[in-house]
Amino acid sequence: MNRNFDPLQGEVVPVFFHYAVPSVIGLLAATSAGIIDGIFIGNFVGATALAAVNITLPALYMFAAVVFMLAVGGSVMCGKFIGENNTAEASAVFSRTLYATISISVLISLVSIVFLDVIIRGLGANAELSPLVHDYLLIILWAAPLLIIGFTLDFFVRVDNRPVLASVALVFFAVSNIALDWLFIVKFGWGLKGAAWATALAEAGIVIILASHLFHPACTLRLVKVSRHWRGGWDTIARASYNGLSEFTNEISIGLVMLLFNWVMINRLGIAGVAAFTIVGYLMMVGIEVCYGFAESLNPTVSKNFGAGRADRITRFTVTAVVSSFAVGVVVSVMLLFFPGVLISFFLAEGELATEKIALAFVAVFWPAFLFNGVNITLASYFTAMQKPLHSSLIAISRSLVLPGLGLLILPLWLGDTGVYVAIPVAEALTLVFALLLVSANRPSVLIEQPIDVVK
Repeated sequence: MNRNFDPLQGEVVPVFFHYAVPSVIGLLAATSAGIIDGIFIGNFVGATALAAVNITLPALYMFAAVVFMLAVGGSVMCGKFIGENNTAEASAVFSRTLYATISISVLISLVSIVFLDVIIRGLGANAELSPLVHDYLLIILWAAPLLIIGFTLDFFVRVDNRPVLASVALVFFAVSNIALDWLFIVKFGWGLKGAAWATALAEAGIVIILASHLFHPACTLRLVKVSRHWRGGWDTIARASYNGLSEFTNEISIGLVMLLFNWVMINRLGIAGVAAFTIVGYLMMVGIEVCYGFAESLNPTVSKNFGAGRADRITRFTVTAVVSSFAVGVVVSVMLLFFPGVLISFFLAEGELATEKIALAFVAVFWPAFLFNGVNITLASYFTAMQKPLHSSLIAISRSLVLPGLGLLILPLWLGDTGVYVAIPVAEALTLVFALLLVSANRPSVLIEQPIDVVK
């Protein structure tokens, strides 16, 4: 690769943005597809359909948790081996992780389809929402392994020095999903099923584009045969899973908190409340995905320097990511403060006054979350890249489950509905204090000298 963009040798800021910009573009593209899904659904199907989509999200987060745990943990291990110039072991980690990801995603998908009605009841869907949730979730579950395999490849393609290709795949997903949304929802009138089919078909493109990397001359990773490398390889899968523990914790926690939010909103404010929460979630996606793009860039850059023992470069990459994430949070907060009505109006047809009123009240006190969440995400990613999954998991579970859950249980008793809205901002602020204390005690120079956390 170009030495100017080598994580081990290039200037830190240009190298960081060489990885970060494609990552941000790709994630924004994928997020824009989800947001435009919401715009099509809200304007052409209705607020009730928006609520149905939000009801499905906890199940999808929990589905993704196991697989992301493998993908992120495996790619960080792979990056460390590349930093040590051990491409044979890096390829073995890649292969085992991909095989395990395919197997687990297919298994979970099939089990979920068999018990779909039970899952829908557990998600809290009422009689009005249940048919819509069933139609949407059934299609999404059949196609879910494609998306999970695609995102697994995405992590490894980035760590194998081709961040632009990874972003191209996500941009293709976004463009094709938007085009299919228009075709299926607007032209064919398929409603919520049309949105699900658009997502499912677009997911296939991610897999095809990223799989092409394996045949490119720049590819250093190779798929190895199961018969040669699978026996005795379960320890690698266990280590990858352990190292990706924070991603597992984060996805599970988000799913559980969304489930709790949906229960609270539907009981306190009805379907209009769930629809309003859905809109706030779409607005949150934009800022948070940019920060995830910055945080993901630490996986290849920090993990390789960790393998090479370069504490000074690890610190500079991490500080660059933190500053960038905070700047994004400031911009998003300003937009939510000054233009909330304009942003919310994109997702609603005229006349959805109850949903609009709740969403405006939500945004009015929710915006401070963006000042903290990007930094928290980045610091958790720092620990993942340094193969300290317990530290990363503590940050993830604090901001995604424990503190928001406690906030939802306690704050409404004092503040009413406003207590529901501020639960996440308060959780993010408290998590930031905790995360900074963890980082101060676990600087790169300290962690390099310590043994890597492993599964006992």
